[in-house]
Amino acid sequence: MFYVGICPFCEQGSLGVRICNQAKDAVILCDECDAMWLSPEINAPPAFPEQPALPCPYCRGNLTDAPAHWACFGEIFQKGWISAVRGELPEER
Repeated sequence: MFYVGICPFCEQGSLGVRICNQAKDAVILCDECDAMWLSPEINAPPAFPEQPALPCPYCRGNLTDAPAHWACFGEIFQKGWISAVRGELPEER
């Protein structure tokens, strides 16, 4: 998972770029508390999508189930958010 920082809300989770394949849109999502931002500007207050489905704010598709996924480098680059990326975390097994 490529991350843009540590969640300013829970101060524990990594903020990853999540892609909803139904609409091909991206959000920033905390992998711990599910705080969400619509851009890499994480200074704004987060939104908290409805649990447990975490609906995409653009198409209402589920952000937790396939085909939604953590963005790859190319998807982040295409979105224009590559300058916000701080690193990559290893995949959990």
